[in-house]
Amino acid sequence: MTKMNIAEQFEAFDALHDGAFLLDSNGLVVAVNNSGTEMVGLGAMRVIGTPFRNYFSDCETLLESGNKDVVEINGRRADGVGMLVEARVSEVQCGGRICFLLILRDRRSRVALEEKLVWAAFNDPATRLPNLLGFCSRIGQRLQGGDFAADGSEMVIAISLGRLGFFAGTLGEATRARIVREAGDRLRRLDAVSEVALLDDSTIGIVAAVKSAADEFGEIIEGLRACVEVSYSPSENAARIVPHFGVSRINDPDLDPEDIVRKARFALNAAMQKAMGSIEIYRDETHRKAVHDLVVEHDLRRAISERPEEFWLAYQPKVDCDSGEIMGLEALLRWNHPKRGSVGPNDFFPVARQAGIASELTFIVLERLVSQIKEWQSAGLRTVPIAFNIGADDVRENRVVPFLKDLLLKADLSPSALECELTETSIVADMRAARTLFEQLVAMGLTTAVDDFGTGYSSLVHITDLPVSVVKIDKSFVQTMETSKGSKAIVQAITAMTAAMGAVSIAEGIETHAQLSEIRAYGCKLAQGFLFDRPLDPDAAARRLAEKNPYAAQLEQDMAILV
Repeated sequence: MTKMNIAEQFEAFDALHDGAFLLDSNGLVVAVNNSGTEMVGLGAMRVIGTPFRNYFSDCETLLESGNKDVVEINGRRADGVGMLVEARVSEVQCGGRICFLLILRDRRSRVALEEKLVWAAFNDPATRLPNLLGFCSRIGQRLQGGDFAADGSEMVIAISLGRLGFFAGTLGEATRARIVREAGDRLRRLDAVSEVALLDDSTIGIVAAVKSAADEFGEIIEGLRACVEVSYSPSENAARIVPHFGVSRINDPDLDPEDIVRKARFALNAAMQKAMGSIEIYRDETHRKAVHDLVVEHDLRRAISERPEEFWLAYQPKVDCDSGEIMGLEALLRWNHPKRGSVGPNDFFPVARQAGIASELTFIVLERLVSQIKEWQSAGLRTVPIAFNIGADDVRENRVVPFLKDLLLKADLSPSALECELTETSIVADMRAARTLFEQLVAMGLTTAVDDFGTGYSSLVHITDLPVSVVKIDKSFVQTMETSKGSKAIVQAITAMTAAMGAVSIAEGIETHAQLSEIRAYGCKLAQGFLFDRPLDPDAAARRLAEKNPYAAQLEQDMAILV
């Protein structure tokens, strides 16, 4: 029996949300807290001194239970409304006599609270849409019920709401929730849509059905686009949401609903790497490539931070079309993977760019390159400008210039030994940043070049404002001159216009004597390609630099063909 003097301290029970009643040995109410009076619907003065059984007729069950587990008892409020409560009783000492302390919790309130908690677990409170857990639960129920056809005509579509983060960060969370809620309302009204949910702050998930033709799928996507691709003008600030779409087909009743949704979100991530408004349908091979890319990214990060010696440079000569002399080299990064062997840049550079670590590779290239030039100079070799490539990340982050300045200063190397190549697409992506970068490099004493010119569907007008000394004609045009009049005209025009700018043109990808003859006829002064050499390791490049006019033989053979 618990012994405590509790009557004088009963006001402390007013802090409880549960009803508290103190009964004497005859079952009369000695004290009651505020929640208790609200529970029975009477004021304290009208409750105290009355039999507790007036409100809970089966209270004997509770009193007989003693200090045991919670007991359910029925009751009735003063207004006649029934009650079901969970109650626990304890014997207490009150003024030298035995009393009973009863703690009561409204069972219906608890059920309502539990229902609210369950609802909150499966729904987003701000938008009132089902959340990811609720969406997967609903799909699982329908899979078990056999609601989905096995022909893949029904699908989960994940829709990214584009710049929705802008609304939350700039105009407030309430605006974001309203936009999502309104989009959800419109999506529900589409005949093809059976489920709508909010997968995360800026992604809506739906279940949609396509009955037959592919053009109907296109119609559904356009209907979805119309529901979410709209302009909003909160507080007179107009902005537009442009969605991406990721699609996962429901073609197997044994599928895990979470796996179906995961595939749709994976496809959405792939779509978001493309142009605004893109659509991507999940495919196993795409997923395998993504897993492969994750492994490559992991190994790249490890090599960059722990084993940078795995990277090395190959060098491709830039050849004078008249003499066969090496006028420059292009440094090309290679990765000697400990398990997969030599890995080409096409297999890891795209992954590095997507992972945001391409600049780290640029720094490794510069360190290797400066060290190699110093080594060749110490060996007494004739040195020529060596080009290195940078990408859009380097332009945007603008870390190359300070890094290079410090590197050249420590090595006591003239900046004229280096040439910086930037692709045309990277230039067009941010002309202002590219101009700033090139101006800084030229001020240092480097030569600057535009790489892969023509691939950005641009024109020389875009680069006339840049301090560019070299324009490299993309190999896709050079290698199709024999079969495409358009490619031939482009190569001829770039060569002539580059000369008019006072710059030098280089033809990339020269592999045949016919290609060499053609670019020479157009007045192109320099060439790169397998006709002269594949990329050389450092030792082979050193041997070529030691030779005088090492590629004169290829030019003589070219002249012989012309004759």
